[in-house]
Amino acid sequence: MIENSPISSPPRPAGTPIAMEHHSEIDRAQSYVIFQLGGEHYALEVLRVQEVLDMGALTHVPGSPNSLRGVLNLRGHVVPVWDLRIPFGLPVDSSISRAPCVLMVESFVGDQLRVTGLLVDRVSDVLEFPNDSIQPSPPMGLGKASSYVRGLIRWEESFLLVLDVDRVFLTLMNIAGSGGGF
Repeated sequence: MIENSPISSPPRPAGTPIAMEHHSEIDRAQSYVIFQLGGEHYALEVLRVQEVLDMGALTHVPGSPNSLRGVLNLRGHVVPVWDLRIPFGLPVDSSISRAPCVLMVESFVGDQLRVTGLLVDRVSDVLEFPNDSIQPSPPMGLGKASSYVRGLIRWEESFLLVLDVDRVFLTLMNIAGSGGGF
C-alpha cells in the first residue's frame, strides 16, 4: 500500500458527503471562446472547441439544406460547416467586408461525438469566468436564438450569450434530415 501517494485518499465511511473545502481553479472557473454573430457576442466552452480556422474554400454539397455552407477537408477528414445565421434567424451576409471564421466544435448528437464546423462572423477572445457567473437566460426576448442559449454572463457593459452547442446541432441535424443532405 502506498501511503503518501498524491492520488490516493483516505477511506471515508459510506454515505459521508465529500467535503469540497479546497476547490481547484478548474472547479471555480471555466474558459470560454468569445465569438460574434450578427452583432451579438456569444460564449462557448473552450473545451468544446478544437480549433479556429480562417474561412477557406468550402465544397458545396448539392441538395443540402441552406444552413450547410459546405464541407472542408480537415487533415483528411470531411467536416460539414454550418452557418449559425440560419437557425438564429439572421440574414445571410455574403459581403466581403466580413471575414468569417470556422469554429471546429465537438458536439454530441445522441451518444455520438462529432466534430463539425460552425461559421461565425469573428472570434475575438478566450476569457475565463467563475462557474457561478452564468445567469439563467430570460424565457423570452432573445428571438430565435433563445432555444440555443443556456445562460448569460455579464461582460463589460452587456452580456455574453452562452451557447448550448448540442441544441444547435440537434436542430441542424433535424433540418438536414428533413431537407436532404447531411
